Amino acid sequence: MTSLKEYTMGDFWNRIMSAVAMAIVVAVTPSAIVGPLFQALATHGAFWSALNTACNMATYAVPVLCGALAAGQFNFTMIERASVALATFLGSGAVNYSAKGGGTFTLVGMGDLINTIIVTALAVFAIFLIRDYVGSFAIIWDPIVATCIVGGIGMFIYPYVHLVSTTVGGILNSFTNLQPVLMCTLLGMAFAVIIATPLSTVGLAYAFGITGIAGGASSVGVSACFLAVAYACSKVNGKGVVVAMVFGSVKMMLANFLKHPQMLIPLAITGALTGFTDSFIQVKNVAADAGFGIPVGPINAYTLMSGSVGTKLLTIALIYFILPTIYGILAYYLCTHVFHFIKDEYWKVDLDK
Repeated sequence: MTSLKEYTMGDFWNRIMSAVAMAIVVAVTPSAIVGPLFQALATHGAFWSALNTACNMATYAVPVLCGALAAGQFNFTMIERASVALATFLGSGAVNYSAKGGGTFTLVGMGDLINTIIVTALAVFAIFLIRDYVGSFAIIWDPIVATCIVGGIGMFIYPYVHLVSTTVGGILNSFTNLQPVLMCTLLGMAFAVIIATPLSTVGLAYAFGITGIAGGASSVGVSACFLAVAYACSKVNGKGVVVAMVFGSVKMMLANFLKHPQMLIPLAITGALTGFTDSFIQVKNVAADAGFGIPVGPINAYTLMSGSVGTKLLTIALIYFILPTIYGILAYYLCTHVFHFIKDEYWKVDLDK
């Protein structure tokens, strides 16, 4: 068995972040790509309704997948992997407890991703710490330590860690009080960057009621990030990765962004330019969909538009696809070939880790 001493601090966190990123991609991809289709078909029978429910429920598994994949990164045993997954689920904030009615537990999404990352790292560290002492009693002690200590710590620190999200959300909410050009530019830039971090754009937009023109700017910012990353990834990755990025799998690159934070600059540029342009087009979106990019964002923005079908489709294509792609290519070229602070290989996604 391996020991913690075999991993440097950088390697340790890179493995954790890679696992978290892959967990998010696996859980979110079904709802991102085929979710809208099943949502539309859900009213046409119990079978389609079941498929729609399955797509939506997949995101709730993110904490468990984070723990399991992180444990796999360190070649843990089956007991150790299950224990880390258990700790991550309990400490992620994905379950809300209420003492009313004799006590109820409610799933509230994927929890706070920052807290999930912290708890995952603590769980892996704890297993490394005790594995030389528990021996054959691992079947007893690993779950106990994971549940009562690591999971409990995660629950305790969750309210404090979640303050990061609420603080960022408060800042975003203040943007909505600005005049349209500045508001749309800042929201487009902010959401293009935030979607590439452990923070949840969907949760932030919904919690702070970012709606209307502000919701539209947020949504086009997220989509701009997807397309900018997809173009950059096309240089060093296969077509499957590129398609995944277009449909919202940018968190797959959390480890890349952590290692090379300057990669966020072209995303910010792309988001800002797209948001600025949208301040004149002014597409709208509701708070529940403002944090989504392709395909949810464009679909819901279309339903809120007026005019002929052709005009609406052209507008959606322009602000959600054509212009963000152009801006993304421009930003990529400037950062990579003019100012030379980003290299093509930074965008490489290692699917084998």
